[in-house]
Amino acid sequence: MSTPFIITKASGESETFSLEKLRHSLLKSGASPETTEDIIEELERDFYSGMRSRTLYKKAFSLLRRRYKAQAARYQLKKAIMELGPSGYPFENFVGEIFKAQGYTVEVGVILQGHCVRHEVDVVAENETERILVECKYRNTPGFKCDVKIPLYVHSRFQDIEKEWRKLPGNHHKKIQGWVATNARFSGDAIQYGECVGLQLLGWDYPQSRSLRKWIDEDRLYPLTALTTLSKSEKQRLLEKDYILASELVSSPHCLEILNLTARRKHQIQNEVRQLCGNGD
Repeated sequence: MSTPFIITKASGESETFSLEKLRHSLLKSGASPETTEDIIEELERDFYSGMRSRTLYKKAFSLLRRRYKAQAARYQLKKAIMELGPSGYPFENFVGEIFKAQGYTVEVGVILQGHCVRHEVDVVAENETERILVECKYRNTPGFKCDVKIPLYVHSRFQDIEKEWRKLPGNHHKKIQGWVATNARFSGDAIQYGECVGLQLLGWDYPQSRSLRKWIDEDRLYPLTALTTLSKSEKQRLLEKDYILASELVSSPHCLEILNLTARRKHQIQNEVRQLCGNGD
């Protein structure tokens, strides 16, 4: 592509299209360098200034899906997280699964007594040395940013809970942390405030070293909504039964019984799960 062109982001902002960013996304999904260049070459025929980024990446996903289902599932991970809705409850369960994978004991939707009032905490993760209280902020539309008001009120609630919790026997020397977890992004002010008061922020691309996306990719904790072999209605039925992770469709195969699938469909779905979550593709 010799001439740079402008794309329109989900937020409505315009920016110069980065071919390297698209190439990196395709390679990160597991596509080979050869396949990546083939897809880019085919996409370049349809590039035009003002093109929406969502349209461009949807075309790329379609081309990738024709070649590899598991790689396509990784490529559309952000969309898959947004499909956990419309309520935020499945996302809270998903965040809970992330902490379970790290060895924490997890509870979702817990009422805790603060020094002044009672609070509902989305996720409580605990081990022998620390307790983590997580406020989840789920969004099922692109372009949203968590501004500074969110960590401000979350930190206030956390301080109220911590003050009461410290009074209980055995808690004086145990570490306690407040977190905000979102599938969106944080504003600069939100990040600055979180760093200042010691509130942990987990966003789609923050912190860079261990963002939500990296956590999912590295631990292979893919949501079942990432699977290309399931229809939208089938995904929703599984979510309604509190199934969240793609890996559950292999580790607990009985969960597929609620979908009344043929043996061939079950095999196709579980094969994609193994490719997506296994040690190799």
